[in-house]
Amino acid sequence: MPRVNPEPTERLLRILDADHRAALHLGGVPAAELAARFGTPCYVYDAAILRQRARLVARTLGVEVLFALKANPSLAVTAVLAGCGTGADVSSLGELLLARRAGVPPARIQFAGPGKTTEELTSAAEAGIAAIHVESAQELAALEQVGSRLGRRVSVGLRLRPGTLAGGAEPPRLRIGGADQKFGVSRSEAIDLARRVRESTNLQLVALHGYLGTQCFDARAWLGAADQLLDAADAVERAAGAELPMLNFGGGFAVGYFAGDGELDLTAVGAGLRERLSGRPQRRAVVELGRYLTAPAGVYLTRVRYTKHEDSRRVAILDGGMHHHAAAAGLGAVLRRPFPIVAAHSPRTTETVRHALCGPLCTPLDELAAEAELPELAPGDLLAVLGSGAYGMTFSHTMFSSHPTPAEVLVDGGQAFLIREPGCPTDAQRGQLLPAELAADAPRVDNPAP
Repeated sequence: MPRVNPEPTERLLRILDADHRAALHLGGVPAAELAARFGTPCYVYDAAILRQRARLVARTLGVEVLFALKANPSLAVTAVLAGCGTGADVSSLGELLLARRAGVPPARIQFAGPGKTTEELTSAAEAGIAAIHVESAQELAALEQVGSRLGRRVSVGLRLRPGTLAGGAEPPRLRIGGADQKFGVSRSEAIDLARRVRESTNLQLVALHGYLGTQCFDARAWLGAADQLLDAADAVERAAGAELPMLNFGGGFAVGYFAGDGELDLTAVGAGLRERLSGRPQRRAVVELGRYLTAPAGVYLTRVRYTKHEDSRRVAILDGGMHHHAAAAGLGAVLRRPFPIVAAHSPRTTETVRHALCGPLCTPLDELAAEAELPELAPGDLLAVLGSGAYGMTFSHTMFSSHPTPAEVLVDGGQAFLIREPGCPTDAQRGQLLPAELAADAPRVDNPAP
């Protein structure tokens, strides 16, 4: 019987462990050794894969690459990518501060997001980042006030809301666009805002930004959105009376998790983008990627705690689940489909039985797979959820049920480094306050009952 998601599973295994070892290795280190050293559940990221993917994109597309920190706001992961020339796309002050601490220079940082606070706009302007992408007329007015208070011209980008794709192109799974979306402005609004920036003494228009959506498998769709951005740039330039020095084409390159998923033709994207930019060498071209850079480089390791039988399948209760990896549990998805999951001791076995993989939380939503084909599992067996380098813990409900957060580990050159300490049970009380009036009435628990 086939494993869950055999096609994506094998693709991701080849990226992680090209030597086809009998047991799963991550960055040359056995997964079992990492789990024994750092405990489970935990996330593990391979630095070599991070570097390889960042350099592949930059070489194939011939443009500047930014890492979208929302996908994995890890200080170490960001530093690894920054070390090979990757910039940062941030969407909060926290991410801006993290990017700077990771060594990303301000000239390679851009800030996007529809609800930036005055503090965020001010901090980004003070840092002198490459562009603050505004997404409404009111946000532009707020940024102009920031520039006035600081007494400087702030670098502004306009985020364009993508229009309708040409017929035959497959849209992304999560489309960022359409008239009812909160992101960006229409082409006509962008032209109006460009005129306002031209008249301002506190703003300088430096970029136009477009983003079609995430999980885009079709090179034609992505290049179609690039055409829209280029066409809009011409109109905005006429309105602004000057050439835009930078175009941010967004990202959204797909990673296959589910059976039947293909792969984005990166070579086709690169060839198409190079052709479109060939007549505009003076423009700085940028793509921003999160999932595509980091997802294949990460795994979530979780151990079987208990097993039991239920009709025609086995049930495995794991020490990890939805609270650490909500995406793998299908939260936010229209259809709940399992991520590629393998047994670390035998990731490519064909001798399998059907398992339900359930986390430890008191909710039926805490299930990583309903029918995973895996070798017969026993307590203590180690499982690896592949493709977990993006939207793992950062997307999850880590406070649900007050379980500690998992450790995060970076493997580089055969060495493993702890890059985020695991949580502890008392973390659930962090930041909480008990008013003195309530504390006085609370029963004493100095000697709790056994």
